[in-house]
Amino acid sequence: MGEIIHLSKFRSHAAQLCTELSQASEMDNQRITAIRDHVEHLLDTMTREEDLPLTIAMSAGRFAAMRMFQLQGRAETLAFIDQCITTAELCDDIVRNLDEDA
Repeated sequence: MGEIIHLSKFRSHAAQLCTELSQASEMDNQRITAIRDHVEHLLDTMTREEDLPLTIAMSAGRFAAMRMFQLQGRAETLAFIDQCITTAELCDDIVRNLDEDA
């Protein structure tokens, strides 16, 4: 989960990065990555300990969607969520292709 996948290399129709993220400094990028990794680790740990993966995912998703809507509005929030789904689909495609090549 810690590796950044550049969608433009795999799917030409993937959305472009948010302007705010594309202008971030290297130090900002490291901080953003560290925060993302920490939150994902906390959610993974909680999912293992509670054995309720859908509940954890829905709780985190609800928090994210509501907070992002407050901060950025509906369009940008939906675009971000769509990009997350596109990334998940891309990961599934890559794994499927690796399985076929093996």
